[in-house]
Parts: sequence; structure tokens; C-alpha cells
Amino acid sequence: MRNAFVEEITKISKKNKKIVILVGDIGYKLYDDFKIAYPKRFYNCGVAEANMTTVAAGLALKGFKPITYTIATFNVYKTVEQIKVDVAYPNLPVIIVGVGAGLSYSGLGSTHHATEDIGVLRSIPNLNIVVPADPSELRSLLKEIIKSKKPTYLRIGKRGEKYIYKNIPNTKIGKANYLVRGKKICIIGCGNILVNAFYAIKKLNKKNIFPSLVSMHTIKPLDTKLLKKIFKSYTHIVVLEEHSEIGGLAGAVSEFYTDNNYKNNNFLKMNIGNKFVLKTGHQNHAFQKLNLNEKQIMNRIERFIKK
Repeated sequence: MRNAFVEEITKISKKNKKIVILVGDIGYKLYDDFKIAYPKRFYNCGVAEANMTTVAAGLALKGFKPITYTIATFNVYKTVEQIKVDVAYPNLPVIIVGVGAGLSYSGLGSTHHATEDIGVLRSIPNLNIVVPADPSELRSLLKEIIKSKKPTYLRIGKRGEKYIYKNIPNTKIGKANYLVRGKKICIIGCGNILVNAFYAIKKLNKKNIFPSLVSMHTIKPLDTKLLKKIFKSYTHIVVLEEHSEIGGLAGAVSEFYTDNNYKNNNFLKMNIGNKFVLKTGHQNHAFQKLNLNEKQIMNRIERFIKK
């Protein structure tokens, strides 16, 4: 995903000369083409993420479109006060990119696990939260984020993520995308963990189980119009995310559900729980440990609909 992000923002920056990239001492080779093309619009702010966020706010006040970029844990947990006070409070069009979100850096331990980031940021006013499912959805959403002129947290993976879309989709902020249309059961999810559900569905189809799959790529603002249709059309709802069970997509969906007094649906939440994930190794091993790989998702859904 990070390669897709840099390639796309380099293209967009050719026309939009207000875009400025600020990085937290990472992405040296990754940004070579950008630095060669736009040397005066790239700043390495060092291991000083809070300061980087405040610098971005200052640039936004002067009419630029700044993007801060570093590992998600550092660009959220070390900067939450600056995001709230310097960016969201004055409603500035700063894009905060958290790369390697979820368990992308699984092997580096809890210091690098961005598994509470959505919950940390979701309560901050004015701040949009966008979590694309694959590199193609990321490319499309990036253009929409820049057009929105809103403070935005863009949560992406690292590298090597599989594609779900065959082509670049048409996306809108706050409008979820159907990836698969089925019946009776609907999986609502966000981020690159959706690929596990995508392939699980192919196996479920062979058992005459036909779930729908929705990429709720915008956690905030939530696509409440689609949620209303989903709650009326499907008896079984699965919420899938590479995030804590607290404060993420499941929390947002549950809040909307209870606020509107829906009562006739069965829910299954698939997430990492609410404990630190220890001794994880590679991301795929972490998924296996947390019952979130392709086969486990398939089995859990099969059991769910038989209840």
C-alpha cells in the first residue's frame, strides 16, 4: 500500500503544487522520485512526530496541503494532542498518513502495533478517518481526501498486500463500496484484512453460503444510509477489522444500531480483541493466532449462520 500511496501522490502533485510531504525519518528510497521532482516540497522532520504535525498545521494555514507520513503508531499515539489542537480544532486540511497500521509490523511487537488508533482518533471532532481495503481503493480515495479539504487520518498497510479490485474503483468519502453482493449475511469491514474475507467467501460459495462483502473504507463519516439498508436486508451481520474490539468500526456500527433502535439482526464481531498481541511473528501468523485468517473466517461465519 505504501508504494501505491507514494506513486499516486507523486502523480497528483504534478498538478497540485500546494501538496507538501513531511516524513518522520522514514521512506528514504520510497520518496526518491518525489524528492527529485519536487525537492522544495519534501521535508524530513526527523524523529519528532509531534513537531511534524504542528509544522503541517502551519503550512495548512498558509494555503498548502500538507501530508504527514510515518509509522501509524508514531503518527497517532505520539501526536494525538497536536492532531486535536493544531489540526482538527481549526479544521485544517492536513492528511495524517499512518503506514503499517494494524498488525503490519507484527514482528516488531506492541510498540509497532497500531491496533487502537481508530479508537483513539474517532472521538476528535472534524477529523475524518479513512481505511482503504487495497492499493486500488487507496489510489481512488486519496484523490477524494485531497478534494475534501478536511483533516483526515489515512490508515494504510505496509507492502505486499493483495488486490481485491481488478480496476481502480470510483469512491467517495463517506460512501462504502460493495465488493461482493450476496444474501442473508453481510460482512462489513475495513482495511487490507478484507482480502481474507474476500477469499473466504469464495470457499463459502461452494457450500451454498453467499455473504455480501462491504468495504466501509470511511469510518468517519460513516455511511449510515447504506447501514440502514444492510440492517433491513440481512439478518446476519459480521463486522471485520484489524483493530481492537473497542472504539473501531464495530463500535461505530454498534452505536448507530442502538441509537436507531434496530432489533432484528444477529451480530458477529471479528477483531483482535482487547489485549496486547504477544509473540506474533509475521502478520499472517498473528492472523492465525487471532482466528482472522481466511480459513478461520470461513469457519466462524459458517458456525454463525447455523446458530
